[in-house]
Amino acid sequence: MSHALHRHGTVAQLQNDYTFYARTSRYVNREGCGPKLRKILSILLEEKSLVNFGSSHSGKSYEAGLNPEEYATTLDKAYGVAACFSDKETIRSILAKLKEADTGISIVISGLIDEVVKIAKDLGLKPHTAFLSLGVHGKKALLPEDRVLQVTTMCGHGQVATRLTKAVMDRVKEGKMTPEAGAHLLAQPCPCGIFNTRRCATILEAYREEARAGSAS
Repeated sequence: MSHALHRHGTVAQLQNDYTFYARTSRYVNREGCGPKLRKILSILLEEKSLVNFGSSHSGKSYEAGLNPEEYATTLDKAYGVAACFSDKETIRSILAKLKEADTGISIVISGLIDEVVKIAKDLGLKPHTAFLSLGVHGKKALLPEDRVLQVTTMCGHGQVATRLTKAVMDRVKEGKMTPEAGAHLLAQPCPCGIFNTRRCATILEAYREEARAGSAS
């Protein structure tokens, strides 16, 4: 899914940020896909480093209160499941289990391409297609600062607003909100479940510590 490709950040940050999609196709394998999607969801839920999950058809993500059991019952009429993780070894574990399950559902992983391809090859999987982000072009001076983009681009549909992000960053810096609470708040507008609250909290905490160090000096 191309909207997950444009996550802004350093290589070190992106080594802790992976998105997952299980996607059916209309007129191909969407009819009767519910049991297969439930199997995939159950595999995702087994992983401790699962950060968030959901889909646009659900209307909200796990971070926004999506109940896993209730969500599973809706998958008969769904077209896929999305999630995000903070650890590449979890991606390895999931792909190994899905290879064995052989559901026939298309799986898309977004992350640092060298790492994703290596994991696939290690498991004897051959990636079907690769999409690459070519970066941002045009009047980049109009963009928000890098730290804000690191947060807002974790929602590929642009539902996490720049002003909201800046407001949360200020509250965290002032000690009025914890980084974890700020990340949870920022995840609310993104129903797909690919907003990585764990990474977001790390970004907010680093901003707070830098502000404190600056005021101390």
